[in-house]
Amino acid sequence: MLQPAVADLAAAGLTLTIEDSRAIITVDRRDRGVACARAVSAVGALAEIGRYLPGSIRLVLLRIIGGLPPFDHVRVDPTAACGRERPGMGGMCPEDDMGPVGPVGLEGSVGLEGTDGADDVGDRRSTLDWLSRPDLFSIAVVSGWAVDALHLALACDLRVFCADAYLAMDGIRHGRIPALGVSDTLVDLVGYGRALDLCVTGRVVSGTQAYGWGLADRVAAPVDLPDAVEDLAAALLAPPRGLAVEVKALLLHRRERSRPDQVRAERDAQLRTSAEAVPPG
Repeated sequence: MLQPAVADLAAAGLTLTIEDSRAIITVDRRDRGVACARAVSAVGALAEIGRYLPGSIRLVLLRIIGGLPPFDHVRVDPTAACGRERPGMGGMCPEDDMGPVGPVGLEGSVGLEGTDGADDVGDRRSTLDWLSRPDLFSIAVVSGWAVDALHLALACDLRVFCADAYLAMDGIRHGRIPALGVSDTLVDLVGYGRALDLCVTGRVVSGTQAYGWGLADRVAAPVDLPDAVEDLAAALLAPPRGLAVEVKALLLHRRERSRPDQVRAERDAQLRTSAEAVPPG
């Protein structure tokens, strides 16, 4: 199987592992000092991974590993029902920003927030669109201080957050607006009010609070995270592939159809899967 060069992926801070019908992509964000240097090559690396995946792949795990929260950052108490800041914590640190506006910073380069024009938007969006292909399931697994990774997680079908994860939509602090369909996804998941709160205030939310808001489909303690991810992955891979592809396609394209058309599409999908299940006579 052809794959992107390991050296190119490493330069972008990514690793790719193929395990049977699974592709595991790891975005290592623990070393903030090299994040900006890796950001430019991350664009091409993510796009290359999508192009090179073999047809046997049914599941993509996008693991986003963050580091420890900087001491003087705003931290959200994961035990607080409303996600209030812990007393005595300061504001956002400039050194934790992932780079300047545009394609140099990680946010601009991998479809996070910055945009420099319509052509760039189209190019960068294509690096993430493959994660929602009907023939694939994609799961974002987020842990640690990964405030700039919420957009990557939103590009996946499902999200599993570690309770120690911290994320934010902090582009407004640097003159950027949500782009690449992120605003639409956020409103779908959490509603207008909470989406507005996240995008305009740039507040940091914990994995536990994100789950309560509907940003995450699962939340787990650090020790339980591997089992939670494996349980979800195994459940997604359990149905026959053809049936799973039909179901995902129906859900993905529901907005494009009227209710009668959606009902008709459901019936057609059922007929196709039923025909495939009948052994040749």
